[in-house]
Amino acid sequence: MSDCCKTESCIRCSVKNCIHHTMNDSCSAGEIQVGNRTSNTSDETCCDTFRLKD
Repeated sequence: MSDCCKTESCIRCSVKNCIHHTMNDSCSAGEIQVGNRTSNTSDETCCDTFRLKD
């Protein structure tokens, strides 16, 4: 896996209740994992890196 993409500058995110969400609608996680291996559309995928903000 290449480390040329830093999530905060490359990954847009609108999930405001995640601990990795930033004020500029980016992801601050060091890396992300997208789940659901059997998906056929983007609606069937999910961010397995999501963690609920307190």
